[in-house]
Amino acid sequence: MSRVGHTPLRRCLACRSRRRKGELVRLVCVEGRRVVVDIDQRMPGRGAYLCNDEGCLRRGLDVKVISHALKKRVVMHGDVRKSIESISQGEGGGRRIASALASSGGGA
Repeated sequence: MSRVGHTPLRRCLACRSRRRKGELVRLVCVEGRRVVVDIDQRMPGRGAYLCNDEGCLRRGLDVKVISHALKKRVVMHGDVRKSIESISQGEGGGRRIASALASSGGGA
């Protein structure tokens, strides 16, 4: 039995505000310790979410913050960090992040 009109809410790691899941960028840990952006927000495992604005993306891309949220030590490769930071400087929403990360290889 599903609820009609139910929208999942998630909390941003940086600003701690609650937003709709689709408005946030999801990070997951794959291959043991490597962090990637989950473009479709469907990868298995624990996820960590960040708002799609420059301030939150910059603050939330700290390895210690992400490690704490994912409950394991993680490694943040420079390509993911650079992709997210370059996208945050431009205008646009989550779809732009998804398309840019897909083209740069930073996603799933």
